[in-house]
Amino acid sequence: MKALMDNDRLDKKAALQDILLASRSLAVYRGLEELPPLKLLRELLEGLLEDLWKPSKLVEAYYSFVNAFLSGENLALSSNYSSWKMWILDTVLHTENDFTLKGENHPEDISKSMITAVAHDLDCIVRLANIPWATLISILEDRMGQGKILNIFDQDDERNWLDLCRSKGLEGWDVDYLISYYRNKGCGLFSIYKGFYWNGKFLEGIEHIDPITLNQLIGYDTQKDILMDNTEKFLSGYAANNVLLYGDKGTGKSSMIKALVHEYGDRGLRIIELPRIYLDDYHKILKAVENRRFKFILFVDDLSFEEHEVEYKHIKALLEGGLKVRPSNLLVYATSNRRHLVRQLASDRSSTGYHYNDRDEISPTDSMQEKLSLADRFGITLTFISPNQKGYLEMIESMARERGIDMERKILYEKALRWEKKYNGRSGRTAKQFIDDLAAADSAGNHS
Repeated sequence: MKALMDNDRLDKKAALQDILLASRSLAVYRGLEELPPLKLLRELLEGLLEDLWKPSKLVEAYYSFVNAFLSGENLALSSNYSSWKMWILDTVLHTENDFTLKGENHPEDISKSMITAVAHDLDCIVRLANIPWATLISILEDRMGQGKILNIFDQDDERNWLDLCRSKGLEGWDVDYLISYYRNKGCGLFSIYKGFYWNGKFLEGIEHIDPITLNQLIGYDTQKDILMDNTEKFLSGYAANNVLLYGDKGTGKSSMIKALVHEYGDRGLRIIELPRIYLDDYHKILKAVENRRFKFILFVDDLSFEEHEVEYKHIKALLEGGLKVRPSNLLVYATSNRRHLVRQLASDRSSTGYHYNDRDEISPTDSMQEKLSLADRFGITLTFISPNQKGYLEMIESMARERGIDMERKILYEKALRWEKKYNGRSGRTAKQFIDDLAAADSAGNHS
C-alpha cells in the first residue's frame, strides 16, 4: 500500500514538473513569463517541487497567484477571467513579440528557425493551459498537513483546447493558423482597444470610449460627409488629408472625430488622443504606429496657441514631416475654436507692430505669415457654426425622439428655448445638456 501511495505521489509530482518545465521553456513567447500570474505560478511550482519553502510560504505563494489571476493581469486586458485556459489563450493572441508583429504585417519575413521555435512554444502553451489543478491542490494540502486549499479552478472551462481556439476565431493550433489570425486581427494593444490616450510616457488603451455615433450628430451633414469621405479614402489605402475642424464651441467638432471609431473601428481604424501639452512627443507616437496593419487618427482637441507659445512648430513638423516621414497609416484630425490656431494681435498686421508690444521684431509680417501658415497645412478645414433657432430645435426634437421622451412639440420647444437663453446659447452641446436634464426629470417623475 505504501509503495502504491509513493508511486502516486511521484506521478503527481511528475505531472507538475512537466508544467514547470513548460513554463521555463518558452522561446519566442518568453515575455509571457513576466506576466504576474505566470511568474507567480512558476515560483509556486519551484517552491513546491524543489522543497524550497515552508508550508506557510507555499500557501502565501498560491494565494498570491490566485489573486493575480482574478485581477485579470493579462497584458492590457482588465476583464476578470473565470477560465485559466481562456486567460492563457487571450494572452497568446494579444501579445507582442517578433513573431506576432511579423505575422501581423510581414509574414513573409518569418524565418524557418522562428517557425520551429514557435511550434515548440505552442506545445508548451497547451501544457500550461491544461494544468492538473486537482493534483496541484492535493500536493499543497499534503505539504500543509491540515486544512483545505481553495480551488477556484475545479470547474475550469471544460471545452478542449481546439474548441476554445475556434471560439476566439482561431481555426486551429499551429503556426500557420496563428499567422493568419495575427494577419487578420493584429496583435498587442492595438488588437485589444480602438481608442488610446498618450499620457506623456506611453499609450493607454481606453476601455470605455465615448459612445457618441455619427447618426446622433444632427445639423452638420455636409461636414460629416466630407470627414467620412476622407476617412474612407484613408482606410482604403488612398491618399487622404489631415483635417482641421474649426468653429463655435459646443457644435460637435470633437464628437464627430470620436464617433469615427465606432463607425470604422472594425475596419482597423484606431484613434489616439494627443493632449496639446505633449505635442513634442509626437515622434514617439509615430514610432509606435509605423509598420502596423492598423490605420491611426491622431486626435488633437482644442488646438490653439497664445502668441508667445512656440509648440505650434511641433504640429507643423508633424503635418509636413521632418527628416523622418510621417507614416502613411496616420492622419491628424484636430479641433479648434480659432481659424488660424495661433492667437493674433492687431499689431501682427501692422508693419510697425513691434513698437506696440516691445518685441523689437524687424519683420513682424514674417511672424504673421508663419502663424497663418499653420492652419494651411491641414488639407481640409471644416467649419462649424452655431445653429440658428430652427436648427437648434431640430436637434432637440431628434434627441428627444432617440431618448424616448414623449412630450408635446410646442411644450418641448418652449422648454428648449428657455434653457438655451438661461444657459449656454444654441449649440449641439446645449441641446444634449437640455435633453439629459429632461430625461433625468422624466425618470425621477416615473419613479416617484
